[in-house]
Amino acid sequence: MKTEKKCSNCGEWTTWDKLPTDRCTHCNDLLDPRAHKEKEEREEKERLFKENDFFRVREDDSFLMVTVRKVGWILHAVFAAITWAFLWFVTTFSG
Repeated sequence: MKTEKKCSNCGEWTTWDKLPTDRCTHCNDLLDPRAHKEKEEREEKERLFKENDFFRVREDDSFLMVTVRKVGWILHAVFAAITWAFLWFVTTFSG
């Protein structure tokens, strides 16, 4: 749904699709620079999280490293399942 928003730079009203990348039709300035900045920061955070994820198999990993990452992920999943089962058991039967 299109609405109109007043540009903070030139003061003219322009159509706005409520997207962070929308620009003023008069001065070509961002209509919502704060939302655009937040979107960029969120994308950068997601990119860094994916890069630093230990369990993600990378293209340049050797066979040994791929095996270590997969075994580590399996052990992590087993540990989480045991922990959740223990917590369920304790909270259910504690009285």
